[in-house]
Amino acid sequence: MQKYILSPILAVFILLSAPLFGQKCGHDVLEEEVKRLYPNLSADEAEFISTVNFDAPHNTEAVVHTIPVVVHIIYDTQSDNISDKQVRDAIIGLNEDYRRLNADTSNTRSIFQGVAADCEIEFQLAKLDPQGNCTTAITRTQSALSVGANNNVKGLISWPNSKYLNIWVVNSITLSGSSSTGTVLGYAYKPNPGQNTTYDGIVIRHDRMGRIGTGTSLGRTLTHEAGHYLGLDHPFKGGCFAGDNCADTPPVLEASYGCNTNANTCSNDSPNKPDMIENYMDYADDNCVNLFTDDQRAIMRSNLANVARRGYLISATNAQTTGIEPGMALPCAPQANFKANQTVICNGTTVQFTDMSTSGNATNWSWYFPGGTPSTSTAQNPTVTYSNASGKTFKNYDVGLTVTNAIGTTQSYIDGYMSVHMPNSTIWANNFNSGFEFNTIPNGTWHVENSEGDNIKWERNSFNSFEGDFSVKLDNYNNEPDNTDALVTNFINVNRAAAMNFSFRYAVASKPGFAMDKLNVSVSQDCGETWESVRTLLGPLLYAATNKPNPWNPTSSSNWRKVTVGLDDYIGNQPIMIKVEFISGGGNNAFLDAFNLDVTLDQEELSANSITIFPNPSNGLFQVEGLPAGTAYRIFSIDGREIQQGTLALDASLQVNASPGYYIFQTEGVRKQLIIQ
Repeated sequence: MQKYILSPILAVFILLSAPLFGQKCGHDVLEEEVKRLYPNLSADEAEFISTVNFDAPHNTEAVVHTIPVVVHIIYDTQSDNISDKQVRDAIIGLNEDYRRLNADTSNTRSIFQGVAADCEIEFQLAKLDPQGNCTTAITRTQSALSVGANNNVKGLISWPNSKYLNIWVVNSITLSGSSSTGTVLGYAYKPNPGQNTTYDGIVIRHDRMGRIGTGTSLGRTLTHEAGHYLGLDHPFKGGCFAGDNCADTPPVLEASYGCNTNANTCSNDSPNKPDMIENYMDYADDNCVNLFTDDQRAIMRSNLANVARRGYLISATNAQTTGIEPGMALPCAPQANFKANQTVICNGTTVQFTDMSTSGNATNWSWYFPGGTPSTSTAQNPTVTYSNASGKTFKNYDVGLTVTNAIGTTQSYIDGYMSVHMPNSTIWANNFNSGFEFNTIPNGTWHVENSEGDNIKWERNSFNSFEGDFSVKLDNYNNEPDNTDALVTNFINVNRAAAMNFSFRYAVASKPGFAMDKLNVSVSQDCGETWESVRTLLGPLLYAATNKPNPWNPTSSSNWRKVTVGLDDYIGNQPIMIKVEFISGGGNNAFLDAFNLDVTLDQEELSANSITIFPNPSNGLFQVEGLPAGTAYRIFSIDGREIQQGTLALDASLQVNASPGYYIFQTEGVRKQLIIQ
């Protein structure tokens, strides 16, 4: 918008939901209060804007300013006591937007691509608290003030606003003295020399903080509020003839709602451009906003360059005080943690490992990669190639990391973290059927994915199964919110399928209060490198029982629900893998059972239907009908070990001496499941 120097007294931004639309501005209620507190605010703001160099090139300065952050979770009940992981996700999303690394940059219309800016501003959770102790920079305070919160929550806890950006996460917000209708999503104070903590920082609802857990958006409310914190106004401030001091944001008559790319509410700009609904400082839907402009970048960075406004946050001294200076020694041992870009891979795949250790900065890393090349490493973020030399259809490998600094050492070791598969030796062909009667997990059918490396993961369970005597259980009652635990199948060949449906039974309960657990089914055709979600069950639609205060087990068949997912889109020459993952949302225990891939075979394969194994299940003695005498056969265990081979005699019985379990009878072009009891 044109650079009108008006009385820029908007020190507070309030985000309100408008009927039928997303949000509307309600800052007028607090404007007069801020003006009374700071009489020189308007003049100071106008003087500051006059010093901003809007004409300098703003594409990049190759200098990234980093702001230390503390997040205060003020919760009423456990339902709004969001997880550390959700907080970290919010900061990740914030940084993606401010560095223009957000995944939706391609949605910026071509007319605005030239002014879309990498602001070279980042936000980082502080590593030292005001007393100089190591910290996660996430505090938790239970208080009824979380409901209908405003500046009253800041009296519960705050850190010096001269050193930290304070963010208070609350249940809900009520603007004191406001007669406006709608739901308040968040508010922030613009820079003002001498402002105290009460009239500074960001207050935001928990469901607008991050994209996981209780988050219900893409996290752009926090992006918007941080823009105000760094000095930005709305593009629609004052309508077509006022301004946000930015020449590269077209004038907008009023707030934009929805995602109307045809909107052009003002025609007094030259050349006349449409409304920039992509701008983070407008009110369009989260999936439509995706940019800051060069002039907005100039205002924010100018505020950070001014010591009296926000410059105190990014000084070298403050980086040391808050512990965010890269590589600085911190007075605590590092807490080992890591992740890999893939945990289910094909033989010969190279994997990128990333050190995710927290607390004190590590100075030494010692990695352990049994089965990998290299098998050890002292790099912070090594790459490792895995080769399955066992000949089995898949093999699990452990991964360990020890991190050290001058204060101490910690270790993280995850059993079976990597699952290395042999794509040419799959034992499932055009069918899949799995209960958990004979084998613990992991086994030749299932890989157990436990990305957190904790003791809570899918385990075989002998209580209240849907069929037989066993199911699998996740102790979600004691799980951390946002933790993900998954079961991943071995390869399934589907090259002769004409149609197929994947189904299973699930039993899940909630705890009292808010819960939003999620069960997601996805498919990979490239050995786990990428996954495509095909069905998600969420929250209330997931639960067979609700408000269970104690650890829950299903007590009857009515507690078990069935889901069926069509997988016709994945028929082809590439084998598939299926992942069933549970994302904890604060609920109770979860159970799975009776997995089945129901395949309709194409005409070339219909003759396989005439081949019969009986009895099946058996005690190991059975017959095969429908194959000519002399046909060679092989029998495999569920983990891919060959346990018997031979040729069929006419009307002869076969004897398999093996432990009870699932097996595969294989002859050329035909695979049949064999069950021994």
